[in-house]
Amino acid sequence: MMTAINEDNLFAVIIKGSLGLLSVLAIAALVLFSGQTALGVLAGGIIAIANFLWMRNVLQRILGLLPANAQRYAFMRYVARMTITGIALYFVLTSRWFSLAGVLTGLSIIVVNICILSLYRALRTGG
Repeated sequence: MMTAINEDNLFAVIIKGSLGLLSVLAIAALVLFSGQTALGVLAGGIIAIANFLWMRNVLQRILGLLPANAQRYAFMRYVARMTITGIALYFVLTSRWFSLAGVLTGLSIIVVNICILSLYRALRTGG
C-alpha cells in the first residue's frame, strides 16, 4: 500500500526520495563511469541533503522567535550555512578525489527530486 503524499509527510518524502535517488545515482556512476564520479555524486548529494535539512531546521526555529530576533537569527544562520557549505565544497573540489561532474550531479539531487514529486502530484491530481 502506498502512502499518500500530503503536507504532513512532504518533508519526509523529499528526504527519503533524495536519499534513494542519491544511492541509485551513486551506484550508476560507479558502474557506468568511475569510483571518482561515484564519490563525487555521494559528496554532492550529502552536501545538498545536509544543506536542505539545516535550512528547514533554521526556518522552523525562526517561526518560533519574536519578530525582532528572527531577522538577526535568520541572517546569522544563513551566513553560517553558506560559509560551511562553501568550505565543504572547496575541500571536495580541491581534493582531487571527486569528479566535478559527479559533485554537480549530487548537488542537484534535491531539485531533481522536488521536480519528480511535482510531476507525480500533477499527474495524480489530473493536472
